[in-house]
Amino acid sequence: MGEFEDQAAVWNERAPSYNEASLGLAWPVAEVLVKLADGGHVLELGIGAGRVALPLARRGVTVTGLDASTDMIRRLIERRGDLPVEVRITYMAAFDVPNLYPLIYVVSSTCYLLTTRDRQMSRLHCCARALSDGGRLVIEAVVPGSSALPLESGIFVRAVGQDYAKVFFVAHDPVTQALRSQEVQLDAEGMRLRHVTRRYTHLPDLDLMASVAELRLEGRPSG
Repeated sequence: MGEFEDQAAVWNERAPSYNEASLGLAWPVAEVLVKLADGGHVLELGIGAGRVALPLARRGVTVTGLDASTDMIRRLIERRGDLPVEVRITYMAAFDVPNLYPLIYVVSSTCYLLTTRDRQMSRLHCCARALSDGGRLVIEAVVPGSSALPLESGIFVRAVGQDYAKVFFVAHDPVTQALRSQEVQLDAEGMRLRHVTRRYTHLPDLDLMASVAELRLEGRPSG
């Protein structure tokens, strides 16, 4: 099974209990993207259940989204109503689209779900081909080595309640820049395991890959 199928399986399993609130408020991200879209049709990589796409569509922006997970997309469709959001099952490391977009975006560190440098490079080439003249690619991700993404192996307690606990076991491989994590959730229903592997990218390497794909850095806001 390849990475696309692996990602589909992981997020199909997570879809029924997926908690968007754990990723923070979507509307501040949507507000920034509305301004950058300038009324155009935009493309989201890793659209998931529509955490950002739906607020964006409510502000009048037409969104096309790509994702690996049929179950996450099913959740989006259940919530979409008549909002202008289209979805496609496809791999964000090797996609082709019929239209050019003034804005392509990927949020919530989804960019790290591609687990090799070659696949991350391929995604940037795909984005460059799909951008219209003067178009922008926006990547929202936590900075490797920050408190939000410590580069270390260990056990991290994320939540403890009266009848539940959530613990992460993380193995860091600095050679491949991989973080392999196992989320363990304990509650009245028993124990659930959720595995995910991410490959983080340091900013200088991201800049280099983008330049190879003929993308030019415009800005790097933080917050």
